[in-house]
Amino acid sequence: MERCPRCQARLLSREEARGLLVAPDQMGDPADLWRRIAPQVGRSAGLPDTPPVAAGARWRWAAAVATGLVVAATGFWLLHETGGPGYGPSLAGPAERFEIAYVNIGGAPAQTFVYQPQGSDTVFVWAQKTP
Repeated sequence: MERCPRCQARLLSREEARGLLVAPDQMGDPADLWRRIAPQVGRSAGLPDTPPVAAGARWRWAAAVATGLVVAATGFWLLHETGGPGYGPSLAGPAERFEIAYVNIGGAPAQTFVYQPQGSDTVFVWAQKTP
């Protein structure tokens, strides 16, 4: 930064930098600052000081109960649907035979891992060098 003209143009001068700093004697009395801040601490940011209406609490409670009922009903429906015919190990038909004769990495035999998700025609093969 000291030798780059573009960087030098973006740097502040010493006087500009000193103008941004505050000296300890310019801060004033900390107790006076606290006296000005303390009354504002207890106030909320523009919110009314009235307590919440009890009807609002009832509506929140009713919404929570309704949500619980919907979640429970959906859970029982899914349990009923997945327990019926068509779901289970027989859903995926018999897998066609997949065979790897050999895998070499860098001219040396490699260790292979084969994964086929159930009900999918996709086959994932991972090969790595044998240690």
